[in-house]
Amino acid sequence: MNIKEISDRVLFALSVPKCVCCREPIDYGQKAFCPKCSADFEEIKTRNCSRCAKKLNACSCSNEYLEGHFIKRVVKCFRYLVKDEINPANALIFSMKKDNRKDVLEVCTQELVAAIRNSVDNPEEYIITNIPRRKAEIIDKGLDQAELLARAIATRLGAEYMPILKSLSKKSQKTLERADRLKNANFAIKSEADLTGKSVIIVDDVITTGASMGTAAALIRSLGAKNITAAALGIAYRDKYDFADFNL
Repeated sequence: MNIKEISDRVLFALSVPKCVCCREPIDYGQKAFCPKCSADFEEIKTRNCSRCAKKLNACSCSNEYLEGHFIKRVVKCFRYLVKDEINPANALIFSMKKDNRKDVLEVCTQELVAAIRNSVDNPEEYIITNIPRRKAEIIDKGLDQAELLARAIATRLGAEYMPILKSLSKKSQKTLERADRLKNANFAIKSEADLTGKSVIIVDDVITTGASMGTAAALIRSLGAKNITAAALGIAYRDKYDFADFNL
């Protein structure tokens, strides 16, 4: 046992991490989930896209709204069940939003990197960026979960991370209905990067209506990007604007 492993075990013993879903203590070596919730999470990931019939983490189907905002490909890992806090996939996202846990970030990174590699050729050649969190939320929670995820993904893929946008949104998107989300999704270019001819992956934790992702993609397109892919852990299809019903 080397010094790093000894240090990791000591820190683990002091913190006693809990399963992000059932909140039971987890053993050393387990990440984010206890064995039962991990099995439930794996079952959730087996759901297929009702459009292309592929498993969601191998599906790159977009929808009409996002295609209209230059996003032809949407990489996703699982279906997001709105307000279902006992669902392991949701619990993973909720934990990433509020807890600065290395094991949670590692699981999220692993899942999205695998999905990206399933759908994107040569992802190491892409610029990786993210949907930025509002400043008030960063101050409140102490982190920008999408930025942490995007940076970790870029490192894992051997790609370049670039913070292209900053948020000007006045309210949290999760508190708003679709029409208000479209109005509230407001970003500005953080740095005048020349993306001419570049391919970009925009990372977020969840795509619900696509308002934030579509707005961000339009700005990135204005910088010259030729190919834009959206990538999110969870994606929700729940109303008439969406092409698929994953309750099937």
